Amino acid sequence: MSQSSFEPFVLPDIASPFPSAFARRVNPSALDAEAEVLALLESIAAPDSLRFRFDESRLGELTGRLHHDAPPQGLRLSLLNSALFFLHDDWVAEQHTDGQLRGAAELAAAYDRALAAFDGAPAAPDDIPLVRITALIGRELGRFRLPQHAERYRAALGDYLHAHLWEVDVQRQGTTPSLTEYRQLRPLVMGVRPLIELLPPIHGRPVPAHLLDHPAVQALRGILVNVHYLVNDLYSLVKEMHAERPVNVVLVMCAEHDLTLQQGVDATAELIPRETTAYVRLKASLPRLGLAHPALLTHLTDLEHLVADSVAWHTAAPRYYQSVPSPGMSGT
Repeated sequence: MSQSSFEPFVLPDIASPFPSAFARRVNPSALDAEAEVLALLESIAAPDSLRFRFDESRLGELTGRLHHDAPPQGLRLSLLNSALFFLHDDWVAEQHTDGQLRGAAELAAAYDRALAAFDGAPAAPDDIPLVRITALIGRELGRFRLPQHAERYRAALGDYLHAHLWEVDVQRQGTTPSLTEYRQLRPLVMGVRPLIELLPPIHGRPVPAHLLDHPAVQALRGILVNVHYLVNDLYSLVKEMHAERPVNVVLVMCAEHDLTLQQGVDATAELIPRETTAYVRLKASLPRLGLAHPALLTHLTDLEHLVADSVAWHTAAPRYYQSVPSPGMSGT
């Protein structure tokens, strides 16, 4: 879709009720951790393009801002997780020599192999970089000796990988999913769920499994994941509309409710305060539910900071800020 083929629009201000230190603090160990991760990636023969992706996104600095109080090993884990997403996106987008994109069977086989590698399956000579980095993350995460969090990360990673079969199919078919379908599957396609499961080991703040398994806590975390994808879809709208077959909640809203692009942007932005208000109200009930556990409350605070920092990330990351129409600016 060319830049001139869509309507002008203005991106509203996106406010967060949660505090952010993104602009004020950066972890002093971030760049050293980035250099160590790049060396690890070189040891598994990751493609040279991955270093360019790190530089292009200023990943070391931005990771240091997202995790300004994390220890060096936590920073390395977060950087490896980001590298996995870069590798995955690049691999899925590659075309075969005949110009065809990878089919569902090839994707599913690679995803199953990657998860087996995470579990410790022996390496094979023909393993693709996605498999090798997943095995590396499995080994690195194992050093934290937090098996319950490693299991949660693996489950979230599996959802992330296999949900891409849906996204790729939607793009290939050139169809627009229903809003109900989109809101169920979009959170799984985002990389934020695996990152959320990594936060306890990244920051060295484990959370008892029975607390994370409580339905109210699952609802709280799910609400914040919704906020993440809404923010991401708003900030990436211009970038995605330059793609051949964009998939974005704004476009889904426009198609389902016969809205103009600006109306779709506004309707999407209005969902964010509704989600955060629901979160704040539900969180206030935790003491009455017997869930006012210090480790859980600290974890939720970490998630709240991640939401607030996500807005700052999207305004600072080059892949977004170079094309985001700020308030008062059009999207053309």
